[in-house]
Amino acid sequence: MTYEEPTPQDVIEQLSARKADALNTLDMLRAQRAKVVEESGKFESPQAVLEYLDFFIPAFEEVVAELDRISGEIVVRVTRAHIDVLRQVAANCRTEQRRCLIFRDKCINRPLPHESMRPLLNDISVTTRDQLTAFFDLNSAAAKLERIINTTHPEPEPEPKRVLGRRELFTSLFKLPKD
Repeated sequence: MTYEEPTPQDVIEQLSARKADALNTLDMLRAQRAKVVEESGKFESPQAVLEYLDFFIPAFEEVVAELDRISGEIVVRVTRAHIDVLRQVAANCRTEQRRCLIFRDKCINRPLPHESMRPLLNDISVTTRDQLTAFFDLNSAAAKLERIINTTHPEPEPEPKRVLGRRELFTSLFKLPKD
């Protein structure tokens, strides 16, 4: 088995897969939001559910836009900024998983006025959590871009340090004062 260095095309394919996932998730979240609005009388706090959805829908749309932008730019040139954006998105997704847990605690893991709404609430929670988890893969894409940068623009080798003998070392450290 031989190891091949990643190419920008490999990363573009990976970003396209994450984008496709996100677009499917956005369609599902929008449909779930419409159902929450339609059935709002059956929720104890429909506003909390809508706020949760209204946080994640634009956030996922923003990630899709970033993935599009990066995919278009890395064909021409891979930059450190692309790597930083992908890592930041992955880190933000890890942080936002806490929001999913809070949503579950406040809206799902309790007696509901209409138990028939529990599957919808659970689907909303699972859908957002799964999409956040899928975005962790952006760390892998960032690592591939890092390898691409390092192979196309390797770090300059530092000049070898000159080894000083004992006499030279002391002479350089303790120069005799000039008269």
